[in-house]
Parts: sequence; C-alpha cells; structure tokens
Amino acid sequence: MATDLRRAYADIDEELFDVGQIPMTSRDVRSVGEMLFDVDYLARQLLMDVGGDDAGTLLRSWPTMVTAAEDLWASLPGRRPGVDERDRPITSLSAQAATIESSLSGRKAWPGQGPTNPRVDQMTQTLLNAAALVRRYGAEIPHEQTEAHRDLEAARTRIMHGLYLTAHAANVALHDNGRDRVTDARESGRRVQLAQHHSPYAVAPTGVWVDRMSACENTARSYLTDQFPHALTGEAIRPVDPGRLAQALANWDIQSHRALARHLAPANVLLITRTQGLIAGASMVLVNAAATAGVLEPSERLVPAIADAGRSWSNLASRWGDLVPPAAHLDEPLARAAAEVRAAYRHITHDTTTLATPEAIAACPELPQATMASLRAIEAGSELAHVVAEKADTPNLTGPARALSRRAHNDVESGLATPPTEGDVVWVSPADILARRVVTVPQPVADALRSVSTATASAASVAATTAMLARSNDKSHLPPRPNEADTAHQGGHGVTTSSPNHGKPFGEPPGGIDRPAPIGPLR
Repeated sequence: MATDLRRAYADIDEELFDVGQIPMTSRDVRSVGEMLFDVDYLARQLLMDVGGDDAGTLLRSWPTMVTAAEDLWASLPGRRPGVDERDRPITSLSAQAATIESSLSGRKAWPGQGPTNPRVDQMTQTLLNAAALVRRYGAEIPHEQTEAHRDLEAARTRIMHGLYLTAHAANVALHDNGRDRVTDARESGRRVQLAQHHSPYAVAPTGVWVDRMSACENTARSYLTDQFPHALTGEAIRPVDPGRLAQALANWDIQSHRALARHLAPANVLLITRTQGLIAGASMVLVNAAATAGVLEPSERLVPAIADAGRSWSNLASRWGDLVPPAAHLDEPLARAAAEVRAAYRHITHDTTTLATPEAIAACPELPQATMASLRAIEAGSELAHVVAEKADTPNLTGPARALSRRAHNDVESGLATPPTEGDVVWVSPADILARRVVTVPQPVADALRSVSTATASAASVAATTAMLARSNDKSHLPPRPNEADTAHQGGHGVTTSSPNHGKPFGEPPGGIDRPAPIGPLR
C-alpha cells in the first residue's frame, strides 16, 4: 500500500477535469473471500424467504448467475494445463444453465419473458466484482504454496455452495408454485393432474423445470459432498482493520436515511430492518466479549435491551417482507453499505467458518473500538426506528396478494388486529390471488404494521438509553487483562482479496500486511 497519497489525490484531481471520467466516490472494500461469503449469506436468506411467486424470476436469473460463477472460477490462479478435473462440475453446471437459458429465450409458455430476481442479480454482480478483483491481483498469488492452494480450494467450494443453495431455493419456489396452483384449482373446482415423481406439487408447467433445476442442484451437491466443511478450513485470514466497523456503520446510517428519504420502496425498508436486527445480534456478541475482556462495565440491562430491540427489528422485517413484490430491486448504495456492515462484523466475531468464542473475541485488540462503534449504532437505531415507523403510515401501501391475504387472516386470528364486526371477511379477492396481482394492504395488516413499528421504536429507544449509559462507563482506555492480548484473534475468512483500503490480494503472509498471501484478501 502506498504511503505517499499525494500522487493518488493528484490522479483524482486530473479525473475531475476530464469530462470522460467520473471518479468513484464509493467502493466495495470487501475482499474476495468476504464477497464469496456474502453470496453464501444472500443465498441462505433467499432459501429462507423464497415463495411460489419467486419461481419465474429465479429461473430467469439462474443462467446469468452460473455464467458469473464460471467466470470467477476460471479467473482463479493455479489452474492445471489442459483438462483440469476440478473444472468439470462448474463446466457441467454452465452447460445445464445454457440449455435453460436457451429454453427460456423467446418462450411464450410459463415462465416466459419477464423480470429477474433481484437477490440473485445481487449475487451475480458480487461474483462479477470478485472476478474482476482476482484478474487484477491474482498474478501476485503464490499459488504453488500449500496455503495458497488450500485457500483456492476454499474459494471454489464457496462458489459452488452459493450455486447449490440458489438452485435449491429455485426448486423450493417451483414446488411452492405448484402447490399454489393445486390449491387454487381445488378451490375453484378444477381438476389437476398430479405428478408421479419428486412431489405431488411438481405439476405442469412447473414439473419440467423441477427436473431441470434438480439436475443443476445435484451437480453442485456432488462437488460439495464430504468436502464443504473440510475445504473451508483452508481459507486465508487477513488482519482486522480497527476502524473498519465504525466506518461501515457510519456509512450504513447515511445510506439508510437517504433510502428512506426517497420514494418508499418496501424492499429497502426490509433490508434496513433486517440489517438493524443483525447489528443488534452482533452487538450482543461484542458486548459479552468486551465484558469478558474487562473493557466494558458489566450491565444486567444492556444485553437484554439490545436483544429485545433485535427481536423487534426482525419481527418488523418479516412484515415488510410481505409487501415486497418478487421483482423489487434494492437501492444499490444501500445494498453495498449493508454488505460492508455484514463483512466488518464477521471479520471480528467469527473464527473462519464459525462464531468465535467470547474469549477469542475478547483477545482481539480492535474489540474496544468495535464495541463502542456498535453501541453508537444501537443509539442511532432509535432515531432510525422512528423514521421507519413513519413509513407504516404511508397511504395506499401495496404488496403481493397471496402474502397479504395470509397475513391478514393470521393477524385477525392471533388478535394483533381487531376482528371485523361483520364476521369473516375475505380481505383479498381470490381472483387477485390467482392472478398474482399486487393489491392494497388490507386493514388488519396495516394496523398490525403500525403497531409493530411503534413497538420497535420503543424497544430501540430503550436499547439506545442502555447503550448510552454503557458508553459513559467505557473502560476501553484501560489495557486488557493480563495475558488476554497475547492470544491471536482469528477473524475474517478466505479468498480475502481486499480493496485498496485493506491490503493486497488473498490475505496477509508472514512478510507483512501489503504482501499477497494465499487467497486471503483479494483486494
């Protein structure tokens, strides 16, 4: 990393006066390893949230994601000359995806032409960014060394696991779509031809796509069998940047307010509420470790208050999730800021593939600074919760018919919304559900959304107060307890090609922070 930044600033100044150049004011500072882990994270989130309405968008997005993954796979250094047997699974997947893309092209029958899936598109872009990073710095990787070889294998495993989870999510969506079709047919008195394989819901026109996506899923699974946990232990680790979390949280606060100030998009509110829940969960980990290290005064109120706020944020997120249409796109700066928050927290709280022990986190020299930054974010979350609560009062909110119909009936049955005096009410027209339309939010859903938003704001305010008291008793200026600072903290994860702010590609070897290591921090 250059120590004289005057030349860098001069380059930026020159670009400012070049009408053909627009200097970047925002960068993805994650390493390649962090990007691959985030693909894994997004795929897991997709698998938890996926529904029948997502089936078409997932099918349309799948070939492009596989192409991006193959591109990254091919860019990894250390490929053997000629035919490399390690490439066969991704080559096979690419061929299968190509036939799917060909079948979708110009197809009038379901799923036909239409929007792609925003979350898969986000994963695709992340894979493309990682490939560009590897191409730029991959030549510096000493791939003949054992550590580098293991890190590269971990990278391939991460790529394949992201594809496996996404293919499985597509299959789940296809089965849910088929189940919805069967349910709708039975309720309308129509007969439906049940499938004889896979599941009773692999019906036309989804059955053929179940077969084809199952083939893709099996190809990815065959590569991962007996390899996934073992391969990831070889991921390289890069040093923790003491100021990274504070910078990530500050940028997140800015981007979340900007997104909320613009036109209301439920997808953005969903990401904001989920990320606030993640901040609460990670803050509890850091607070416990800080108490263990003796750099934060123990408090009986702090962790329970943060936990309550985290649960409230997560509950609110599930409700905003019902309002997000299948093809809704995220604000790009907001999505990038959320990804950096996840990466910055994970670099401190995790030991390669698992959550680090409180003792290991307590030994991290960056813990005091990270804990204070996290508590400041909890404080800021109170104001953000009030802004989000205002969005629940937005008139004429809309969402997918089927999800809102289920939520309306559940809210009435659970007592979260006042039952109608006229008895049972059909809150969403069956015709709207059958046509998968976007409809106005039913009254019970709107009432419960406002109620949960108010409860979240209240819980966030309590957490903010306890966090402020904890920061006033900050002991981070004191040295760590004896012998704790001598234990190495194992944060971060492999193929860590970081951005210019975080060192060179693929990690940090014994030679120093600016020298490339195995596939650790690909910058």
